[in-house]
Amino acid sequence: MPDKKAILFMFLATFGFAVQDAVVKILSVTGSLWQLMLLRAFLVIIILVVWAKSFVRSSSITPLGWFWPILRGVFMSFAYTLFYASLPFVSLSEAATCFFTAPIFVCIFSSIFLKETIGWTRVTAVIVGFLGVLLIIQPEQSEVNFVLFLPLMAGISYAFAVVITRGFCKEQPSLSLTFSHNILYAFIGFVMVVILPTLPINDQIRDTNLFFYAGWVPLTREILFLIGVTSITHIIAMTATIRAYQTVETSFVAPLEYFYLVFASMIDFFIWGVVLAPSVATGIILVVVSGVIISIREQIKKTRTSKG
Repeated sequence: MPDKKAILFMFLATFGFAVQDAVVKILSVTGSLWQLMLLRAFLVIIILVVWAKSFVRSSSITPLGWFWPILRGVFMSFAYTLFYASLPFVSLSEAATCFFTAPIFVCIFSSIFLKETIGWTRVTAVIVGFLGVLLIIQPEQSEVNFVLFLPLMAGISYAFAVVITRGFCKEQPSLSLTFSHNILYAFIGFVMVVILPTLPINDQIRDTNLFFYAGWVPLTREILFLIGVTSITHIIAMTATIRAYQTVETSFVAPLEYFYLVFASMIDFFIWGVVLAPSVATGIILVVVSGVIISIREQIKKTRTSKG
């Protein structure tokens, strides 16, 4: 049953992404964004090549065509870079809130570019999920932080990547999209690691975000271990996301991504001691409900269609 598979894929994907992003936030204290991009992508590529040659066909990581996978990779790389660049300044939940405007943009873009029909039930579910996000973050409790525009733009970029996945990469092997994305990611990371130290960037500006402006930093066992963790979770989460979007309509899968907020809130609590207020707990419930509503509604729609 495609719907149930899509839900399971997204559950696995959102958990993997939450763990990955938490590790990146930890790395932002002593690491380099571009070094992380380069080493993680390089490690992912090695793992995929070994996996393909040992257990499956090598063609499973080779795109059927390169244009759409590379364009998708551009948007994915842009999304990750903007999101990670904000993590030294805001909590994981705050950044995730802005990023998770993505499902709203996915529904809008899929309707415009893919001509998918989006009923009011799914639109309502997206709105309910977003209201849950607002309750989790409670933006009225703090001053406006313009850094949050970074994950907001990341969400828009991610939405474009999702629409490309559904509309133009549906027949692509799942691992090939992860492979092509990481080739591009490694290239960008390498270029930035080499170029950044040579740029005439003012020290005061550089000190405002060392994670973003640093080139190559000394590798410690801790950094290598954390990069390894992000590599493994990246492969699992990215592949699960691709399979979910290839299984059913984009507008069905998109609201399920709100489950990420449940895991992000839990990680915020256990690692950084963020205590969940009653309003935050209510927000989490709304996030879960939005995913359940969309799933049940889609199943009812298909049942009526098969009978009719």
